Amino acid sequence: MTSEQAAQLIDNALDQVHQRLLELESQSLPKEQRALAAEFREWRHPSGAHIDLMVFPGMAES
Repeated sequence: MTSEQAAQLIDNALDQVHQRLLELESQSLPKEQRALAAEFREWRHPSGAHIDLMVFPGMAES
């Protein structure tokens, strides 16, 4: 996976998280909304210049 592909994957995941947060808000589920927001807080507001990601076997380019 290239850096550009990884960045796009992160962008897509954050878009889905945002949509789910809106759904949880509309369903009046604040605990679930806070839990999901906390899970992705580092992705949305990284503390440094990059986000640490774990590479799974089989995902690396051969």
